[in-house]
Amino acid sequence: MTEPLRPMSTGQLLDHTFALYRKHFWLFVGIASLGPAASVIFQLLTVGGNVGSPFSPNNQAANAAVWAKLGFIVFVGYFIMLAGLAISHAATVKAVAAVHLGHETSVIGAYKALWGRLWSLFGTCLLILLWMVLWGILGIVVISAIVIPFSLLLRAVGGAATGPAAAVFAGLVGFAVVALVFAGFIAIYVRYALAIQACMVENLGPRASLKRSVFLSKGSRWRVVVIYLIFLLLSLILGLGLGGIAGFAGAFLHNKIAAAVLVYLAGFIAGSVTGPLATIGLSLLYYDERVRKEAFDLQLMLSSLDVPGAPSATAEQTTPAQV
Repeated sequence: MTEPLRPMSTGQLLDHTFALYRKHFWLFVGIASLGPAASVIFQLLTVGGNVGSPFSPNNQAANAAVWAKLGFIVFVGYFIMLAGLAISHAATVKAVAAVHLGHETSVIGAYKALWGRLWSLFGTCLLILLWMVLWGILGIVVISAIVIPFSLLLRAVGGAATGPAAAVFAGLVGFAVVALVFAGFIAIYVRYALAIQACMVENLGPRASLKRSVFLSKGSRWRVVVIYLIFLLLSLILGLGLGGIAGFAGAFLHNKIAAAVLVYLAGFIAGSVTGPLATIGLSLLYYDERVRKEAFDLQLMLSSLDVPGAPSATAEQTTPAQV
């Protein structure tokens, strides 16, 4: 092990994230490139399906068969994008697990380490996505249950004169519920932000990974938000910068296809460069929480000494938690 595991503050976690990223820059960028590449494929499939792309300025699809084809293309492209992002995220977790604990790895080695774990990975991601979809549906139901009956009641009582009041009420309630739904998305994310790490490092199933994340993130969910927001901001800054440069350069080409390629290439570079940062930070947070709550550093030390009866550092944890 190159460095001893120890509890770290949020600032130390961020410093160590940047240090690990700089030291293994090409490793992490190489792994993370799959996610942006999948996004580019999604964009190209959308373009090929004639959906509002600079490749096809005359988007006049009018019959049901064409729209069905477009919907299928978008669905397949979106699936490819999500699968690519999930796989690159999991491979980055594997790489962090190796280099953080002093082992050698490579881009190919990180992806090979996922062999046999892809179904658990997809199941874990699907459960997280399902929770978010259910929360979003709940928000829509709440908006409909409050806004529509009240608006109809106002119109029935006051007629057309209450129209503006009903519109204002509907807008306020809609905004409040949207804010609540968005807050719910954040809460779901921070509860399950360490689920992929648990799935990949501890070889847990989807439900067990979510439970594990709930346990490990408890008491430190604000740190998940801080880590994610900092790296999201960096990603947005680089993405907007490169996208602006690509768009400006494309304006001089007088060729919409070349201009689109430049924009897609800028997005690919920005995603590959900044994509690993949040995953590295959350992976280090995962180890930090295990050190704090389970003395994971002592488990590793005992395992390295081959003490009879010593707990395994990678054994599945059985700490109870609620999803």
